[in-house]
Amino acid sequence: MKKKISRFGSSQIIILFLLLIVQNISRSFDKVNNITLVTMEQVPYGFKGTDGKTTGVLYEILNIIMTTSDVEQPNKLLSMKRLLATLSTQRNTCTIVADTYDVIDKYDFIESIGLSVKGGVLPIKGLELTEFSNLRDIIIAVPFGSSFNEEFDKDKRISTVHPRNYVNALKMLKNGQVDAVAGPILTLKFVGINEGMTANDFAPPLILNQLEMMLVCNYGLSRGVRKRLKNTVIKLKSNGTIQSILDSYYGKSVIKR
Repeated sequence: MKKKISRFGSSQIIILFLLLIVQNISRSFDKVNNITLVTMEQVPYGFKGTDGKTTGVLYEILNIIMTTSDVEQPNKLLSMKRLLATLSTQRNTCTIVADTYDVIDKYDFIESIGLSVKGGVLPIKGLELTEFSNLRDIIIAVPFGSSFNEEFDKDKRISTVHPRNYVNALKMLKNGQVDAVAGPILTLKFVGINEGMTANDFAPPLILNQLEMMLVCNYGLSRGVRKRLKNTVIKLKSNGTIQSILDSYYGKSVIKR
């Protein structure tokens, strides 16, 4: 009788031991999933500050998501072109981008960071844009790689120029080289004011759509890692951490969700 109990007890110990091994392997897999985090190199998303240190609103948010989720990979700054190429070719890559028409079907939308932005065209003071057809009569700066509205992007009758980034686009607007700049209005105004313009230098924008800033990854993340990232973003939204970072860049006018 004692032998039977002993054997039964040994079996339980072995089963528990195997379960622990499987559990540890699963946790280890999630932790060393080799996620690559990339941030768009664009003011105010990710850029080098005057002190030479990397900063930016999306860069900071990705960093806090990374540390809270126990992701042990660096957060890299990449141009929009390289960022999209990395998402297309390198497995387990994540970033924060707007849910534009050209990324909806390509990537796995993990969770919104809680920031909604209006996409449209921001004109210089004195220029009235009341309808879409007005855009065909002006010259618009669209930063290279920027995409936010399918109708706008595919209309060949709209005259556009493609500076390297938002900073160059707003400089062109300030210097009278273009009539307007296209993109997320909140970001365009932020960059313009940062470049010495004021709110009075802009006419009311023509709004074309509403965009949601999302944590996205390419498909193929393990279920555990994906869930961890999603829960982390939800937690950082609910406790105000992400909103605090947004406010520090954009001010209290940022849409709260």
